[in-house]
Amino acid sequence: MRHRLFGLVVVAGLALAGYSPAVVAQQAAPSGAAAKLPPLLYTCPMDTDVLEEKPGACPICKMDLVPIRIDAKWWCPTHTKLEVHDGPGKCRRDGKDLIPVTLSISWTCPGSDNKLLDPGKCPDGSARRIDYELRAHGDHNPRHGGQFFMAEDQWHHIEGTYPSAGLFRVYFYDNFTKPLNAKEFSGAFVILDQAYKEIASFPLALAGDGTTMEAKIPANYAGLPLNGGARITFGAGKKPQLFNFTFPAYSKDPAAPASKVGRLEPSRVPFAASIAPTTGGFSFRQLARADAEPAVAATQDPATQSSSGSQATPAPLVLDSPLNISQELAAATDEARLPQAVPDLINVLTERFEEIQKLIAEGALGQAWLPAMGTKTVALVLDSKSASLPAAQREAVSAAAKRIITAAWEIDAYGDLGNGKKIIEAFGRLSSAVADLKGAYGTSR
Repeated sequence: MRHRLFGLVVVAGLALAGYSPAVVAQQAAPSGAAAKLPPLLYTCPMDTDVLEEKPGACPICKMDLVPIRIDAKWWCPTHTKLEVHDGPGKCRRDGKDLIPVTLSISWTCPGSDNKLLDPGKCPDGSARRIDYELRAHGDHNPRHGGQFFMAEDQWHHIEGTYPSAGLFRVYFYDNFTKPLNAKEFSGAFVILDQAYKEIASFPLALAGDGTTMEAKIPANYAGLPLNGGARITFGAGKKPQLFNFTFPAYSKDPAAPASKVGRLEPSRVPFAASIAPTTGGFSFRQLARADAEPAVAATQDPATQSSSGSQATPAPLVLDSPLNISQELAAATDEARLPQAVPDLINVLTERFEEIQKLIAEGALGQAWLPAMGTKTVALVLDSKSASLPAAQREAVSAAAKRIITAAWEIDAYGDLGNGKKIIEAFGRLSSAVADLKGAYGTSR
């Protein structure tokens, strides 16, 4: 099984200053409950995005996989000597917000470069020192209040922002979120209609210190919300790639005074790309009033009672703040947290499916992966409970569950890439499979 410990898009980030990927944070090893170790995984020395649960050969280069421990932590990225914390908070040195990252963890002894995978004692009797090192793709936090996506080559990354009317700005990074010089890049910002068909295009030009490009958008296209995409070519001879963006409000650099973190309330967003069933699959439709004001609201997660009244249904899976993503993913995919009765599982399946729909409708393409992974887990459990059904129904449940799993992984992958059209297509397949799974159990809820 390959783990999703990279490509994590969250809603907050800070400017990066003075950081080198080689820098390692070293702190005293924790004790007691804090010393609980993340499990051993196995990675490729050459292709570090490969993560497996068991030793073996790399599926890409065939090298032997090596053991590694990986965890999600919080750090202050504005210093070369990194601060690493177990949860959100403020940097001890400058008071800035900590940001979530994915780190590899090892232990060392004085005078030795050997990276050990467990805490313990050194030959001189001292405690081993814990080291944290940033993983490639371990920090996908937007730096300027924009939307962060990964290119298909998994090396280039972009952050698209809309800081003011008529100005689209894109920042470029490598796989460690270190700024890249964009002088060899080219592209345009395109206006897309509701079917993702291009209706206008405006060239991107190099700007600032060379790590950004900007496009000037005429007033007749420049209002809020802005729905379009950045078509980027990462160097001569490269194939252009389109990243979809929806800006219901102007981007705000986190350097400004912090406001309450929350998710845009969909009923207040002036334009929402709502997914509506059509004969040919799915399309967008206009939702809210043109004069509505965007607002940020804290999301409430009240537990709803199950249909049997005996067990609470898990709350919808959303990313509303810079959470510990690995814990959120563990909760979303933990079968033990799900109810046991089939009607209750159908309810959870529906709620998680609707959360995916809502996030895509809001343009939060990079957040839909979490409820998609949760939907996949519910489908697996429903498949495991089909033994008492007649053979034809069992086969229908199994076939639908497999399609849900495939579509969920597609939503995950296309969300990383900011490919709205592909996400809509995958959501259409997910919707059909969810309906078939519920139909196989004799329900349409």
